[in-house]
Amino acid sequence: MVSTVEDEAGEVDWKALIDLLREGKSAEIPCENERDYIRRENQIVKRAEKKGIAVVVQRGDGVLRIEPRPETAGEEATVQAAGSDFRGDRQQERQQRREALRAERGAEREQSD
Repeated sequence: MVSTVEDEAGEVDWKALIDLLREGKSAEIPCENERDYIRRENQIVKRAEKKGIAVVVQRGDGVLRIEPRPETAGEEATVQAAGSDFRGDRQQERQQRREALRAERGAEREQSD
C-alpha cells in the first residue's frame, strides 16, 4: 500500500513520511512541476539520511514515490557508525569555533582596557 503524505494545506507531512519509511512502507508526494520534483527529492534524501534511513526515490506521473532501500545488517551498522563519527566531528568543530570566538572577544576586551 502506498500512502500520500500531504496535509490539508498541500504541504508535505515530513514526520508522517519518516514514520512510514521507518515502518518499511512506501509513500507518494504530489509534484506539480519540474522544480517541485527536484526540490522535494533533495529534501526527502536529506531528511531521510539525517534519520539514518536509506531511500529510493522514483518519479511517477505527478508524484514522487519514496521507498526505504533494503540494506544488509552490516551496511546499516557501517552507516550508523559513520553517522556517529560525523556527529562527533561536527561537535568538535563547533567547540573549536566557540573557543576561538571567546579568545577573540577576550583579546578585544584587553585592547579596549
